[in-house]
Amino acid sequence: MEGLLTVERLMTHLNLRRSQIDYLVKNWLIPHFRLPSGEVMFRASEVEMWLYTCRVPYNDSKLRAILNQIRTWRCKQQ
Repeated sequence: MEGLLTVERLMTHLNLRRSQIDYLVKNWLIPHFRLPSGEVMFRASEVEMWLYTCRVPYNDSKLRAILNQIRTWRCKQQ
């Protein structure tokens, strides 16, 4: 079974704050789905693909900052 991430696990996985993930989910900027209970879940493989293929619209400085934060943190981890 593919790895699924809760919001809390995604926060740790990407080194983001809850408010940053909420922004991504609210604006449909990150692949996710909701369980019947309302809980938001993420497929790890989709998140990884999104992270490296996401194109930032010119006017979305918040998304650009979030992606830069994730990518910088990831580079330090390797």
